[in-house]
Amino acid sequence: MIPELDALLADSDASALADWPMDRLRAVRADCAEGETAVSFARRLSQGRLDIVGHEARRRQGTAAGDVNELLFELPDILTDGVGGAAGTRRVTVEDPGAIAEALVSELDGIASPSDLAGVSDLTDDRLAALIASLGNFEQALSSIRRSLFDRIDDLQGEIARRYRDGEASVDSLLS
Repeated sequence: MIPELDALLADSDASALADWPMDRLRAVRADCAEGETAVSFARRLSQGRLDIVGHEARRRQGTAAGDVNELLFELPDILTDGVGGAAGTRRVTVEDPGAIAEALVSELDGIASPSDLAGVSDLTDDRLAALIASLGNFEQALSSIRRSLFDRIDDLQGEIARRYRDGEASVDSLLS
């Protein structure tokens, strides 16, 4: 998908982490956390776009009231639904999206551009169905990458914690 993400997940053999120097473990952990934030940002955008085209599909089927303008007015509430307080969710804060997020958003724009969304009510049923499928696949791919990044961060953090627990690293080394 994105070369920077591929690089973060390339050395995913947790058993090899014992040979890495501590500074590399910390640096890769920070890079993975940054990558996860970028993926979460793009995933949230893709979910919003999927909500828009899904609403239009339901409106056409008669199972959703209103038009796309009503949906756009309600979009801020849709996008924040469940973020922040519920168990298992977290607020995603991105000040500078960075290269990974920019590349993912560019890929997302290729699937469903803002102009596609602005004219969603004018799309053919086939184009609407294709957008729903493509956005769903993109969101699922991002979810999988995000899960892999979480696993990678857990492995890195586990190795760092093991070194402190086993006395191979000390807190004093952080202070010097």
